[in-house]
Amino acid sequence: MSTSVTDQRMHPRWTLKSSVSVFEQQNKEYLGLLVDCSEQGLMISSYDYLAPGTRLQLDLVDIPPNIDNRRTGQGVVEVVWSDKITPSLYGNGCRLVESSSMLQSMIRSYSHPVGS
Repeated sequence: MSTSVTDQRMHPRWTLKSSVSVFEQQNKEYLGLLVDCSEQGLMISSYDYLAPGTRLQLDLVDIPPNIDNRRTGQGVVEVVWSDKITPSLYGNGCRLVESSSMLQSMIRSYSHPVGS
């Protein structure tokens, strides 16, 4: 009997109530959107395949509901897997290696477990 990825999760995933754009920190290029997250990882949708093992320095930018400013959090992730989720999009599972206090705060603010 195989164990699904969901069964292997150590932390609950949180679905997002607002759009969170993901940019590569160095060149400020748009990478994709945050799909869901946990305290230890992120799922990012992108138009490009991200090779497992790749480390990326990211800026995550959101405009939370009922707040006038956007927030920007920085983090370093390592791509764990990348699969096509639509004909033009990849889903990329990433382990969070480092995160700024703002990114940690942003992730906590998304704390609505998937399915609830």
